[in-house]
Order: sequence, then structure tokens, then C-alpha cells
Amino acid sequence: MRKFITILATLFCLQAAAQDSVQNLISMLETSRVSISYSYGDSKGNELGSGMATIQGHCYSVVESGSKYICNGTNLWTINQRNKEIYIETAGGAADIFGNLDKILENVSDLVIDGTRLSFTFSMQGIPEPIACKATILRKTDASEDLSDFTVDTSKYDRMWVVTDLR
Repeated sequence: MRKFITILATLFCLQAAAQDSVQNLISMLETSRVSISYSYGDSKGNELGSGMATIQGHCYSVVESGSKYICNGTNLWTINQRNKEIYIETAGGAADIFGNLDKILENVSDLVIDGTRLSFTFSMQGIPEPIACKATILRKTDASEDLSDFTVDTSKYDRMWVVTDLR
């Protein structure tokens, strides 16, 4: 769930730059690399999470609460620093925000865009109450052909790490 909200916040930050158009968003993601900071909370104003994300096309890297999520568009690595665990799975499943952008956009309301900052409310079946999200675009550059930031070499982790390959 945390990964879902994380990527959702990232996407809507990008949506602001794309002027609310899914096609413009997809086009921008294909030609840009965007870094953002984000936070989300409950209706009472309590922060539930925050983090940093970088997105380019179907690739992304998200850091939040001691975990890192890295996707190269084909594989998704979930790295849990506290437990020293890495899960590898195939990208594009039902929870893959990039593969289901149209459905995700249907669950957003109260979108406010102010320069590089935006806020919105996300509601979806299965989430007990709406989630308030805020994001800020920190950097936007041209897309890079070097996608090494979106891949994990598990051989660099010592034997104390548990690597579970679910592909």
C-alpha cells in the first residue's frame, strides 16, 4: 500500500506538469526524468508517509521509510534496509501504477496546482478514508539513455541480505 501511495504521489506531481492530460503525461515521462519530494496523510492532517522519487518513462526509484523501490520497467526491486531483504518481481502487475494510469486518475479529486507544488485527495475502494497528498517537483531534465539508476545489482549485497526472486 505504501508503494502504491508513493508512486501515486509521484505520478500526480508529474500530471501537474502535464496539464491534466494523460497523453501529455505519458509523453513527458518518455522525454523527461523528474525528481520529486512528496508526503501524504489522513483527513485529520496526520502525516502517514513521505519520501523522494525519480521517474523516467516506466522506470522509477522511490525512497521512503527505510525502503527503496526500483523499477526498470521490466523488473521491480523492493529493498528493505531494516530487514536486509530484497524482493524481485515482474513489473506491470495490477498494482503497477504506470500500467494502470487511467484507472488511478479516476480516484483523484481536489487537484490543486501551484507552480511546482500540487496537492490532491486520493480515494479508492479498500482504503478506509481519503488520503491527502502533496508533492513538489525538485528537478526536471531531459530523459537519459543511462538507466542504471533503475536497476539493482544484487551481487553487491553481502550474505547477510536475503534476496527473494519472485519473477
